[in-house]
Amino acid sequence: MLDIPVDDFVFVVCALVGGALLLITVLLDDILGAIFDFDIGGVSLMPLLLSFVSMFGVGGLFATQVLDVHGGQAAIVGTAFGLVGMGIAYGLFSLLRRAEAD
Repeated sequence: MLDIPVDDFVFVVCALVGGALLLITVLLDDILGAIFDFDIGGVSLMPLLLSFVSMFGVGGLFATQVLDVHGGQAAIVGTAFGLVGMGIAYGLFSLLRRAEAD
């Protein structure tokens, strides 16, 4: 049986599930976002939350594997990555929303 640390497992699950759901959201034209029908500056909330979750996982893995920190410190690095990812997603989705034809 594999002996995977709990924090690494959590970060991997966040990265994979968040990334997969974000891909589905982008490909299927934000079907998941229609459930919550809430937007920030013309951008649906769902892609922003999913980009945060997936980048939180990537940042946490970066912290545990590259920086060799664990626990709370890895979560802080993951949160920073998540916020940056959420900002990038906001910029991209708002640009795409403005480029749509009426």
